Amino acid sequence: MFKVTVETGLDDIKAHLSTCGYEVIDMEKCVRPVQAVVFSGLPLSKPLTQRVNSDVTFLVNATNLTKEQVVERLQEPFC
Repeated sequence: MFKVTVETGLDDIKAHLSTCGYEVIDMEKCVRPVQAVVFSGLPLSKPLTQRVNSDVTFLVNATNLTKEQVVERLQEPFC
């Protein structure tokens, strides 16, 4: 299953990703490797590199994107 960590506060995106079959992990609780990170583009309380494993392969800045567009961006590298 494709594992994605999502920044706290992007609840509509988290819910949509879950319904699309992604394993969604809240960024505040992420302690294992994931294939992608979805973030808001706003300053984080801690640097992103401290929040996720260094094996992250894809970053998605969700600023000004719909939840559907976030899914499209996650699918791009595999098309």
